[in-house]
Order: sequence, then C-alpha cells, then structure tokens
Amino acid sequence: MIRQLPLIAFVALSACAYPMMTPAPYPTTTIAPQTPPPAVNPGSSKDRFIASVTANGCELTSANTQLVLASATLSQQDMARIMTELRAEGRGEIGADGRSFRLTTGACL
Repeated sequence: MIRQLPLIAFVALSACAYPMMTPAPYPTTTIAPQTPPPAVNPGSSKDRFIASVTANGCELTSANTQLVLASATLSQQDMARIMTELRAEGRGEIGADGRSFRLTTGACL
C-alpha cells in the first residue's frame, strides 16, 4: 500500500495540473529577391549566329555587329571563325561594299 501511495498521489496531482500554454511559432515571411533566369542559348554557335543575323535583316554590318554578338553570345573570334566557315560552305558572302557579310541560306535567300 505504501508503494502505491506515491503513484496515486502523482496521478491525482497531475490530473489537477494546469497545462502550460506555449504560443505557436508564427511563420516568418521573407520575400526572395527576383533574379532573372540566366541567358541560355541552345544550339551550336553557328546556329545562334545564323538566327541572330537573320533576325537583324540577313546582313551583318558595322551598325549591328554588337547587337548580333550580344544576342548570339559570341566573341569576335567566334564570329570571325563562323563567317569563314559559312563562306567556305557557300552559305554566306562578303557584301558589295566589302565591309558587310550577307547570309545566303535559309530565310535570307
């Protein structure tokens, strides 16, 4: 009986105990900064160059060179290599003024 007395006392006292109220944590709202997606140009560098020149009037001039380089994500060396390859393949030619490059393929016929 003496062994059961502490157990009965514990049960009786715990039944009368008032539960301690803990506040629920509030979710923190943080707004992530909007970052633009990275520029990804699928396809080969030659395909990107052709698409960019086609979109800019089928002719590469000194006026639109920087625009074509930026939209095709090419360097000057890449552009020179691609223009040489296109001329060798018969898909491009030097313009009549000697300072421009004209595509002779696809939509630029």
